[in-house]
Amino acid sequence: MSPDKGVDTAIEVARRAGRPLLIAAKMWEPDEVRFHDEVVRPLLGDGVTYVGPVAGPAKDALLEGAVALLDPLRWPEPFGLVMVEAMARGTPVLAFPQGAAAEIVDPGITGFHCRDGAHMAALVDRAAALDRRACRRRAEDRFGARRMVAAHVALYRRLLDTGTPGSAPVSAGAV
Repeated sequence: MSPDKGVDTAIEVARRAGRPLLIAAKMWEPDEVRFHDEVVRPLLGDGVTYVGPVAGPAKDALLEGAVALLDPLRWPEPFGLVMVEAMARGTPVLAFPQGAAAEIVDPGITGFHCRDGAHMAALVDRAAALDRRACRRRAEDRFGARRMVAAHVALYRRLLDTGTPGSAPVSAGAV
């Protein structure tokens, strides 16, 4: 429920797109509670519902049932696990292309990069039309357990062989 997560922008996007919105977010820190009470709570209702934090099968079901994950971050998040979790469930992601989102979201396959909230709202229907199986496959290919273990093993081997990680960084996209 941090202001950096852009929940208020997601609400604006859903309303512009004429879609309901379920907000799943933790709200434990004083700043999160304050942001919720002052900014988000007045915007709830009329198709916008705060469901609280979700995990496990409930999170999987929420993501699987979504048309798209709205991720209008206001900061360059270094890695957006929730984006990968959504894509692993076949749910496309609409995000601003900053931080890891620029690399995680494959436009036209796993979602779209959006310029602003209005652009994000305009892309909701296009995201809904994406092939959810292709979205899932891309997430598995790039972030699945086999892929990630192989990347870690390659890094460990380089460390053992050279004592340094090498000049090329190990990322989700390259081994």
